[in-house]
Amino acid sequence: MRVNSQWVFDAWEQLPADRCRFRIDNRSNGQVWQTEVRIERLADGLRLDYASGIKASTRLRVEPAEGGSRLWIIDDYGRLPPSERAARIAEVDRSLAQWGRDLYRHLQAWARWSRFAPWRWYVEKRWLRMTPRSRRIVWLLLWTTPIELALLTLLVAILVVERAR
Repeated sequence: MRVNSQWVFDAWEQLPADRCRFRIDNRSNGQVWQTEVRIERLADGLRLDYASGIKASTRLRVEPAEGGSRLWIIDDYGRLPPSERAARIAEVDRSLAQWGRDLYRHLQAWARWSRFAPWRWYVEKRWLRMTPRSRRIVWLLLWTTPIELALLTLLVAILVVERAR
């Protein structure tokens, strides 16, 4: 499942021992990235260690804060020497800020609606697996359908009033 709206997954394979392999189209930098990931559970979050690419790891750290918690998402590019990092600067993932916003929205919605089983099912089985384009289409349909129904109702009401005259 994914929350980062800048990553479009072309392939995903779950491997044993907290590992997975994926291929993504990163819309933030226009790069296609294929790598294997090892997921390490830490006392205060997770660390994703990447087998290839310029990014060595992503650290997700949760700490208590007033009124809830604070999530830190930290990318580490320290695997390569500075000269090679500079040469491969186009591969840097610029989606981190957007990922944070997407994750924040997702967690807010989860806190508000997760007690409703149909909502939970839809988010887990459908929404998180959709591409960003599919999500935009669903939102358009969700917003235009009530407007169309209201206009149709208004049209029918006008026709009924006109016919009654």
